[in-house]
Amino acid sequence: MSTDSAARRFRRLLYGSITIVSVVAAVLVGANFSHGPQLQSAQINVNTAVERSGQRLLLQANEPLDPSAAGKLTVSPAAAATATVDGDTIDVQFTGILSYNTRYTVSVPEVRSVAGGGASTLGYSFTTANPTTYFLSPSKDGEQFSDAVLAAPIGGGTPKPVYQAARIRQFVALGDTLVVDTVNDDGTDALTIVPLTGGAPIVVNLAGSGTITSLKADPTSKLFGYTFTPQPSPHYEAQPDQLYVYDITRGNDYSIPITGTDFEVLTAKDWTLIPGTTSLVAQTEGSDLLLVDTLGERDGTSGPVPIGSADSLVGFVPTTKTLITATGGTRTATDFGQADHPSSSFPSVAGDPDAADSAIVDAAGTTLDIQDSGSGPDTAVARLEAADSKILYSLDSLEPAGQSITGVCVAPNGLYAAVTTSAEQITYVDLSNGTTLGTVDGRDPNWCSAR
Repeated sequence: MSTDSAARRFRRLLYGSITIVSVVAAVLVGANFSHGPQLQSAQINVNTAVERSGQRLLLQANEPLDPSAAGKLTVSPAAAATATVDGDTIDVQFTGILSYNTRYTVSVPEVRSVAGGGASTLGYSFTTANPTTYFLSPSKDGEQFSDAVLAAPIGGGTPKPVYQAARIRQFVALGDTLVVDTVNDDGTDALTIVPLTGGAPIVVNLAGSGTITSLKADPTSKLFGYTFTPQPSPHYEAQPDQLYVYDITRGNDYSIPITGTDFEVLTAKDWTLIPGTTSLVAQTEGSDLLLVDTLGERDGTSGPVPIGSADSLVGFVPTTKTLITATGGTRTATDFGQADHPSSSFPSVAGDPDAADSAIVDAAGTTLDIQDSGSGPDTAVARLEAADSKILYSLDSLEPAGQSITGVCVAPNGLYAAVTTSAEQITYVDLSNGTTLGTVDGRDPNWCSAR
């Protein structure tokens, strides 16, 4: 074979191969062009989505997208959301807080590339977190077992003991840490910090022998507080309900005594930690209100600031730093999320919304109140609104005679309620429709300890 013939044959093979590769590439490009953009990845924090509004789902495609792609977003089950396009990513932002333990499907139809071509639908499904709740399970009469703090998912599941001790009076939960108040043999109290992830418990040094009269916590700031009444002494007058705060991030530390304007440890008629801050509001015996920076108290850099007075502290609007107080039947909202702490009138509702066993649901004034369902006092939880009220939950005729509702409190995200009864049962209820999520045997759910 001549050199020229071999060269011609090589060129024919080469050009043929190039043609075949070009045709295959064109087919692939055409297929991709006609099928439209494809989803490459998706990202969302399913834990914060049930805690805070404004959480984001990022849908990343395999190519830059036409901005019109965000125009037809759908979410199932329905949840308000907006979408924007940034390059190859669709940014979905949820307006409100999502429900616990719910599978959501987000779909964006008619998505096109900036280069044009076919349209596609980008879809993604995810299941939100099912948070763990803690509650107290007292030992029954005649049983040899200790009291126990149990943990269980809200949406169901077998409760598991996470801490056991004799004579647990009360407890609070701060994420993966419990603070437990137990009764000693002599009737005085002991306070113990219990890490649930391992590590030695820390016994809190109280101001002598006495009783813990209240115990509250703010998991976000890692602070808990308590009021302490010393045992009577023949040598001095023991002031009741002395207020102290403890910062668990400092490990084995001392409690911070909260002082009043007289520089003495404050006797608190009521008090509450401001969520997500190191401050608290305390009500004095004379019903005056004091704003206290607990770290300033510890360091000696600040003291209590008078901020008015109120008959009662009703509670915070969920997910906010807005405290509702009541005076003479009028409710006032004070926003501690702003530097000047502005106050304004808070919407009124029918019933008894300022009672100690009522609970604020939202900024519109919606309140949960324990009422008579027709079967007797304290047998229903009513949802009170400015223009209407309705029964959210009631004890049915199958319940033991004489049983009553002893308390109600709202979940940190404002979407659910925990209802406690005299039979020492806790029922978790969806506030949007009254659906019961589950019932467990026990009392004192941790949702109620931050109020």
